[in-house]
Amino acid sequence: MLYNQMGQKEKAELLLRAVVKDHPAVYDIEYSLGLLLAEKKQYAEAAEHLANAAVGLPDRARVHYNLGLLLQYLQKDAEAETALWKALKIEPNSIDYLYALADFYIKRGKLQAAKPIVEQMVAKHPSQPIGHDLLNFLNRELEAGN
Repeated sequence: MLYNQMGQKEKAELLLRAVVKDHPAVYDIEYSLGLLLAEKKQYAEAAEHLANAAVGLPDRARVHYNLGLLLQYLQKDAEAETALWKALKIEPNSIDYLYALADFYIKRGKLQAAKPIVEQMVAKHPSQPIGHDLLNFLNRELEAGN
């Protein structure tokens, strides 16, 4: 972690890989390796490590959230949707997870699926303008028949 914070990503990667190899059940380290690989734009391998971490850390919403975002980027929509739902199930009040899932559906033109999630954003976080803005957008689009 220290190597990564100091910008020495190659040293950090080597050390993280060694720990994952020697201690595969230390899922926090595998999660860190996945995040580092994503930073280095090694997305496919990053997704493998994040998926392993998600299995080993099933109650850590952030792991599922990051996996979902990465799978979305890799255009693995079904897997991304599942991971984002897992994150939201663990932390149902998280505006980040609500937003990520709503955004996922909006980007795929699934406005009807996005609407109840956005409504939850507004209900749970009424002072946050993003929920209101998204709800207004969805209402306009749905009224227009999009």
